[in-house]
Amino acid sequence: MKAVAKPRVRFTADGNIVQVKAQYEGGSTAPRLRAKGAFATGPNTPIARSLPLLQSRSHNIIRNNAYAWGALDAYVANLVGTGIRPKWGNEEIQKLWDRWVLEADADEVDSFYSLQSLATAGQFAGGEAFGRFRYRRVEDGLSVPLQFQVIESEHLDPAFSRVNGDRLIKMGIEFDGIGRRRAYHFWRFHPHEKLTMEINSRVPVPARDVVHMFRRTRPGQLRGVPELTSVILRLYEIDEMQDALLARQKLGQLFGAFVKRKPDADLEEDGPFFGTQVSMGEGGEQLSEFVPGAIHYLEDGEEITFSTPPDISTSYPEWIRGELHAVAKGAGLTHEQLTGDLKGVNYSSIRAGLLEFRRRAEALQAHMLINQLCRPVAAKWLDVAVMTGKVQLPDYWKLRAAYLAIDWTAPKWVWVDPLKEITADILEIRAGLAPRSEKAAERQWSLEELDRAIKASNDSADLYKLVLDSDPRLTNGSGAMQAALDILKTEEAENAQ
Repeated sequence: MKAVAKPRVRFTADGNIVQVKAQYEGGSTAPRLRAKGAFATGPNTPIARSLPLLQSRSHNIIRNNAYAWGALDAYVANLVGTGIRPKWGNEEIQKLWDRWVLEADADEVDSFYSLQSLATAGQFAGGEAFGRFRYRRVEDGLSVPLQFQVIESEHLDPAFSRVNGDRLIKMGIEFDGIGRRRAYHFWRFHPHEKLTMEINSRVPVPARDVVHMFRRTRPGQLRGVPELTSVILRLYEIDEMQDALLARQKLGQLFGAFVKRKPDADLEEDGPFFGTQVSMGEGGEQLSEFVPGAIHYLEDGEEITFSTPPDISTSYPEWIRGELHAVAKGAGLTHEQLTGDLKGVNYSSIRAGLLEFRRRAEALQAHMLINQLCRPVAAKWLDVAVMTGKVQLPDYWKLRAAYLAIDWTAPKWVWVDPLKEITADILEIRAGLAPRSEKAAERQWSLEELDRAIKASNDSADLYKLVLDSDPRLTNGSGAMQAALDILKTEEAENAQ
C-alpha cells in the first residue's frame, strides 16, 4: 500500500489545528511584508515614472556630495582611463583613425577618447548616454567627414509615448512593426536650459545615426537608470546626519549665562559686566538666538529648558563606515575607492577587493562601452571613410566584417605590487600559457608595434656600441653577460673579414 504524505499542521494558542501551506516566506502576505513590493511591474513602467526625478536627484547629489562625486570619478577613471583604443589590422586604417580621433568631437572640445569619458560619466549620473553622428562636407577639411556628439539623457523624454500609425513610440524611442528601433525623438535643446526652453521642439533622429549606451538589467528594458539609484536616499540621509552633528557641535560652543531677575531689580545703564554682550527679552520680545559669550536676561517667570538629544558621537564612526560600505556596494566600487580610507588594509585584502571590482569593470567595458559605443562608432567611421575616398580598401563591402574585426584594448590595470604581476606575466609566457601578443595588448601595444620599438632601441644601442643590462640579448636577469655575446663578437669579426 502506497504511503500518503500527511499535510503539515500547527496548533494555535487556543488548541485549534491549522493546516500550513508550503510556500516561500518572501512570497507570503504576512503583515510585515504586505506593503513591500506587492505590485508587479514590467521593466519600463517604473523607469518611465521615476527617471526624470532620479536623474535630477542624481545630478544634485553628485554636485554637492563628496562621496558621490568621488564615486563618479572612480567609475570613469577605471572604466575608461586614457581611452579604450582599437588595434586595426590595416596600418593605413590605423594611421587615419589616429588622426581622426583628435577631430571627432562635434563640439570641437574633446578627442574621441575624451568623449568616451564624457559618455561614461553621463551614463553613471543619468543612467544612459546618447551619441549622434554628425556628417560633414568633404571640403570641411576633416581627415574623415564625420563627427560625434555626446547627448545627455534628458534630451529624450521618458514620458513621450504614443502610437504613430503602425509604429509605436515608447519612452521617446520609435519602433517599427517588428520591434526594431527606428528613431529617437530628441528635444532640440536641453529641456532644462531656460534660454532655449521657449523655442524647444522634438526632432526625430534616425536610429542608424544614434548610439544609445546604457546598462540593461532586465529583458525588454528600454532605458537606463543612474548608477546611484539604489543609494540616493542613503546619500541624502548621510548628508543630513552630518549636518545634524555639525549643528550639535556648534550649539555646544554657545557658552553663555542666563540671569533670572527679581521684580524690582535695577540694571545699570551699561549692564552689569562691561564689554559683555547682553541679550534681554524686553517688551515681550522672545529670545530666539544665542550669541557666544553673551549673558541673557530672562523675564519674571521665564525659564530655559534644553532638549537632550541622544549623543551618538561615540557610535558615529562605525555607523558612517557601515553606511559608506553600502554606498560603495550600490555604486559598484570598493570602500577604499569611494572614501580613500585605507585603514586596516593590507596587500591581500585590497588585491582581493580590486579583483572583484575589476571583473565587474571588464564586463562593463566589454558589454557596454565597447559593444554599445566603440564598435558602432568605428563601423560608421570606416563606412564614411571608404565612401568619401579617404581610404582605399579592396572589396570593402564584401569583406567589411573582416576589416571591422578590431581588437579593442583598455588601459592595463596598475597593480598594488607591479613586480609580482610582471613576474607572473613572464612565467605565463615562458610556460606557454599566454602569448606575448596578449601581454602586449594589455599594455596597449600591438605585438608589431612593440617589436618595432624594441628593434629601434636595439639598433640605437648597436649604433653607438652601447651594452645595456636591459638588453636580454647581452645580459641575463641578474646582469651577467650572456655567453651569446662572445658568439656575436666572433660572428662580427668573421663578417668583417
